[in-house]
Amino acid sequence: MFLGLAAAAVGAARAESLAPIATNQNHHPAGELHNGVLTLQLEVGKGIWHPEGEDGAALAIYAFRQAGNALQNPGPLIRVPQGTEIHVSMHNTLPVPISVYGLADPGAGDRQALHLAPGATQSATFKARTPGVYFYWGATSATELSARHGMDSQLNGALVVDPPGGSPKDEIFLISIWANGPSVFASQFVATINGKSWPYTERLQYAVGEPVRWRWINASDLGHAMHLHGFYYRIDAFNRNGRIENYSGDLRPRVVTQQIRPGEAFDMSWSPERAGRWLFHCHMVAHMVPPMLPPDALLKPTASHSEEHAGHDAMGMGQLVLGVTVPARPGDAAPPPWHAERHLRLVIAKSGTGDQPYALQLSDSGQATAGKAKPGLMGPPIVLTRGEPVDIEVVNNLPQPTAIHWHGIELESYYDGVPGWSGAATEITPPIAPGTSFVARMAPPRAGTFIYHTHWHDVSQLTLGLYGPLIVLPPGKKFDSTSDLVFVFSEGEFDTLGPMFLVNGRPQLPALHLQTGKRYRLRLINIAPNNVALQVSLHDGHGPVQWQIIAKDGADLPGGAIQPAPAETPITVGETYDAEFKADAPKELVLDFYLPGPKVHTTETLVFAAPKAAH
Repeated sequence: MFLGLAAAAVGAARAESLAPIATNQNHHPAGELHNGVLTLQLEVGKGIWHPEGEDGAALAIYAFRQAGNALQNPGPLIRVPQGTEIHVSMHNTLPVPISVYGLADPGAGDRQALHLAPGATQSATFKARTPGVYFYWGATSATELSARHGMDSQLNGALVVDPPGGSPKDEIFLISIWANGPSVFASQFVATINGKSWPYTERLQYAVGEPVRWRWINASDLGHAMHLHGFYYRIDAFNRNGRIENYSGDLRPRVVTQQIRPGEAFDMSWSPERAGRWLFHCHMVAHMVPPMLPPDALLKPTASHSEEHAGHDAMGMGQLVLGVTVPARPGDAAPPPWHAERHLRLVIAKSGTGDQPYALQLSDSGQATAGKAKPGLMGPPIVLTRGEPVDIEVVNNLPQPTAIHWHGIELESYYDGVPGWSGAATEITPPIAPGTSFVARMAPPRAGTFIYHTHWHDVSQLTLGLYGPLIVLPPGKKFDSTSDLVFVFSEGEFDTLGPMFLVNGRPQLPALHLQTGKRYRLRLINIAPNNVALQVSLHDGHGPVQWQIIAKDGADLPGGAIQPAPAETPITVGETYDAEFKADAPKELVLDFYLPGPKVHTTETLVFAAPKAAH
């Protein structure tokens, strides 16, 4: 049914010869602002949208526009100083009724809607009282954002309220998804940033040390895990259902991955410390590969279209991806000669034929291998030391290319692991072809919990085990597996059993026997392909016990943010959390990895007993 609707929409677009929909990068506010009053006339209409190149795939959708101007995706930006009175009218040019939400006091969480019959016009007057980033949206049938798809899905526009004195320079990005049904079930979809899918998303360039401020709005029906390569970023504010949470100083969360649920928005700031090319993207595999568009929507690209983006999409990326270039500064001294005392070798091979798991083996400085690959779908832990230079040679004995990304590690761009993109100038990271190897260089600047994983955009590499925990310890410390407990959540394929949710590469682990009175560090990692809404808890028969979260994404939390709390936390794709826990009495606890959507639990039992007396 959904396929038929999508094809009909595309076919109707051809027949109607609809006007093209312009891309809106949210750089120019709409309307007229005079004496503290913004006057704006909006319309909703139907047009042709090109989510990729302007001569590429075409879809008929509904969109907003400022009266007298072209339809836009996203819709016109409403941006005003705090205290502005907004007078906005909405005219419906569609042959169907439409409801428009969000044109009300944004800080009050007001869900008042404009309901417009075909050809009707309605007005709204409200005051912008609370600084923050919000959005307005429309639908012809759904009354909830999470139920909207297809023709209605691009009826979105940003609404920004600036504090007195204005806001620092920023970029506003709105995430949307077109799909031929609810996105979680759709067979055809395209996820976009400001109306475009990579490699056609906006390209950004910043100087080394330049302050960067981005504002993100999720107007789609799915959550997303937004991940920055090579650097940390700070969360300055978060809009959850109209309630703005502002953070300041060291209490601003420091992350490399941040979940944003449908209808939410957040402000982030960061500064590139090294030259190179970097990515910011949703870590859901389904949202960082090329879109699945209706066959009738695909148009043959022209020569100029193909040449302009040659190489940028050759390695299989698409959709919710931004590219950032940071040029080297003229006159910067050349880096000192590289010398690593430690040399690791990670060999990737198949453990069998067909869709068999991968076998990853690790050796250290030419010594004997650190043990044969264990059963299950996960690579061996890689344990490094903060500040210690290390070479990691990745050897590809697979029949297809691969690439390894060192997730959360601050390193030089060339070694970041995105083939065809990482690096600079003429030195661009190559894929690791079958039978070849690539040496990554790094000297991790902080101790914490990180991940290594494939950045070859083929979900089978991730589900067949091409990932593992990456632990960085302070100088002088040794990894103690009896007190330092690593739990990696993932999804994998086991022969005829099909897809299964896994902990440490296996669908079920034996009970873990631990001691009372001993403090344990639980390193929690989610590297599943698309399980963005994972919930983790540690509980007994009465509910969650108490633990302390001490780090996120490899970065220690400030002292003021470390407090005993119920042992439950969301952990999205690409996030890591470190928690501390001590059992004061013998007990049996369950570490529960729970997915609310499919209501699936994957668990590990922790049995605490008093230590045996020494004889």
